[in-house]
Amino acid sequence: MKRFEHEVLVFEMRTTKQVGKMRDTLRDWGQAGFEIVGVTQFAEDSPLTVFLKREVHADEKAVENAA
Repeated sequence: MKRFEHEVLVFEMRTTKQVGKMRDTLRDWGQAGFEIVGVTQFAEDSPLTVFLKREVHADEKAVENAA
């Protein structure tokens, strides 16, 4: 059976710099094997919440963080 690990990231989206930081952070997590499975924003002016997952293989003993 496949196993997955999950992460939840929260990003402010008020400035161009914050958008660039989000892009760079998501790129880093993607290179670590995570994929985006959901995105939500609870209110118009609230942060963006991004849900990620990646498959955990049987030979992996420890959970690694991408960032």
